[in-house]
Amino acid sequence: MMATRFRPASWRLKYRIFAGFLLIGLVSCGVALMLAFTVNDVYSRFQNFTSFSQRVELGLDLSGRMVELQRLSGEFVNDGQALAADQASLVLSQAKQLLGELESTTGDRFGSRARIMNEHLSGFEQAFVEVRKQRERQSELVTDTITERALRYRQLLAEYEAGIGSEQTDWVARLERLRNSALQIERHMRNYFDRLDNALIREINSEVRYSRELIRELPVRREGIGNPGLVGQMDEALRSYQAAIVEAVQLTRGFLYLVNVVMAAETHEITYQAERLAEGLRNEMGRIETEMARSIRRAIWSALIGTFVTLCLILLLSWRLGQGIAGPIEQLTQGFRRLARGELAGDADLSGAGYEFRELSHAAQVFREKNEETRRLLVQYRELSEELEHRVNERTRELEQANLQLEKLSRTDELTRLANRRSFDEVLAVEWAVAQRSGLKLAMLMMDIDYFKPYNDHYGHLAGDDCLRQVAGTLEACMRRRTDLVARYGGEEFVAVLQDTDDQGALAMAETLRLAVRNLCITHQYSHLGIVSVSVGAAVATPATRPGEPSELIRLADQALYLAKQTGRDRACLLPFRPSSGTYRMATG
Repeated sequence: MMATRFRPASWRLKYRIFAGFLLIGLVSCGVALMLAFTVNDVYSRFQNFTSFSQRVELGLDLSGRMVELQRLSGEFVNDGQALAADQASLVLSQAKQLLGELESTTGDRFGSRARIMNEHLSGFEQAFVEVRKQRERQSELVTDTITERALRYRQLLAEYEAGIGSEQTDWVARLERLRNSALQIERHMRNYFDRLDNALIREINSEVRYSRELIRELPVRREGIGNPGLVGQMDEALRSYQAAIVEAVQLTRGFLYLVNVVMAAETHEITYQAERLAEGLRNEMGRIETEMARSIRRAIWSALIGTFVTLCLILLLSWRLGQGIAGPIEQLTQGFRRLARGELAGDADLSGAGYEFRELSHAAQVFREKNEETRRLLVQYRELSEELEHRVNERTRELEQANLQLEKLSRTDELTRLANRRSFDEVLAVEWAVAQRSGLKLAMLMMDIDYFKPYNDHYGHLAGDDCLRQVAGTLEACMRRRTDLVARYGGEEFVAVLQDTDDQGALAMAETLRLAVRNLCITHQYSHLGIVSVSVGAAVATPATRPGEPSELIRLADQALYLAKQTGRDRACLLPFRPSSGTYRMATG
C-alpha cells in the first residue's frame, strides 16, 4: 500500500528535477553564447581599430612626402640640378604609391577625401612636369641661346668697326656706346636671373631701345664708310637677342608661378585633406574604443544578471526539491521504524526512494559542473578584456608619439637640424609682436656662404651637405640666449633673430658668427681666402616706435647682406631701420 502512494510522487519529483536542471542549463548556455558573441564583437572592433591606425600612419607619411616634394621642387627651381628633379620624381612616385594604398584601404566614408587627394596629386605632378620642362628650356636659353646671340651681336659690332677708319671719331664713339650698352644688357640680364628683380627687365628694354636708336643713326654707306648689310644685321641680331631674353624671363615667371602658387596650393590641399582624413580616422577610432568599452560593460552586466538568475533558479529548485523529498523521506523513515519494531516491511518499497536520491546526486553533480564552466568563462573573459585594453593603450601611445614626431619634423630642416623657414616665420612674427608691446629692439642677421655653388660643384653635393651641417652647428653654438633663434632660410642662406639687441650688439654678434665660420677652416679652392667664409647682413628695428611689418626687417637684412657681398664678401654689414638715411656700418675680417 505504501508503494502505491510513493511511486507517483517519485515520478513527479523526477520530472521536476529534469525540468529544473534543463532550465539552469539553458540559462548557462545563453550566458556562454552571449559572452562568446561579445568577445567576437570586441575582437572585430579591435581589428577595425588597428586598420584605422594604419591608415592614419599612411596619411601622416603622405603629408611628410608632400613637404619633402615641395622642398625638392624648390631646390630644382633655385639650382636647376637634375639630381633634385630626379629625387622629386622618386618622392612623387612614393607619394602616389602611399595614396594608392590609402585609397584602396579606405571605405566609402573616407574614400572621397582620398580621391580628392589623388586629384590634387595628379595636378601637382602635371605642374611639376611643366616646371621641369620650362626650367630646362630656361636654362638652355640662359646658358646657350642668349650667350650665342650676344656673341653674334658683338661680332657684328666688331666687323662694322673694322670697316671704319680711325679718323671717323664720331662713328667710333657711337660704336663704343653700343658696345657699352651691350655690356649693360648682359649685366642686367645676369642680375635679373640672380635676383628676379623686374626693374632690371625695364633697364634691359631701355638699353635695347637706346642701342637700336644708335644703330639707326649709323651710316649705311657714306664715302666708303660702313657695310650696307651690317647695319640691318646688327639690328636683327639685337632684336633676336632681346627676344631670347624675354622668352627666358617669361619661362622664369611661368615656372615660379607654378612652384609658388599652383604646386604650393596642391601641396597645401593634399596636406589639409590628409589631416582631415587623419582626424576623421582618429574620431572613428575613438568611437570604436567607446563601443568596445560599452560592449565590455554590457557583457559584465549580462554575466552578473545571468549568474543572479541562475542562483535564483537554484534556490527555487532547492526549495521545490525539499518539498518533494520531505514526503518520501518521511515515508522511508516510517518504513525503517516499522522494520526496527519488527513489523513486516513488505509494504515499504525503498527502490523508489533510492532512485530519487541517485537522480538528485546526479543533478547536483551536473550543477557543480555548469557552475565551474561559468566561472572559467568569466576568468577567460577578464583576461581577454585586460589584454585588449593593454593593446589599445599601447596603440594609442604609439599614435601620440607619431603625431609628436611629425610636428617636430614639420618645423625642422632635415639636413641641418635647425629650425626651417616655416618655424622662422612663426618665431619672427611672435618676436615682432613682443617687441611692439615691450618697446625693445629687434635685430635680424642674414648669412650666406660665400662661393657656395662653386664649392658644391667642385667638391660634390655630399661635401656641400656636410659643409652646410658644420656651418649650421657653428652658428647654433654661437647663440648665447635661449630666446635667440638661428634657422635655415633656404639653400646656403641662414637667418638669426635676436630680441633686445641694439646696433652695436647685432654687429658684434654678426662678427662673432663670421669669425666662428672662418675658424672652421673648411678648405675652399675657389674662395680668395682658401677656406669657407660667410657674409653677414644685419638689420635692427624698434617696432614700437617705427610701425611696419617683419618683412621690412627681412628686406633690410637682405640689403645689408647684398652690401657685404658687393664690398668683398667675408664681412658683416649693418643697416638700421632707417631706409631713407642710406647709411650703414660694416665689420670686416
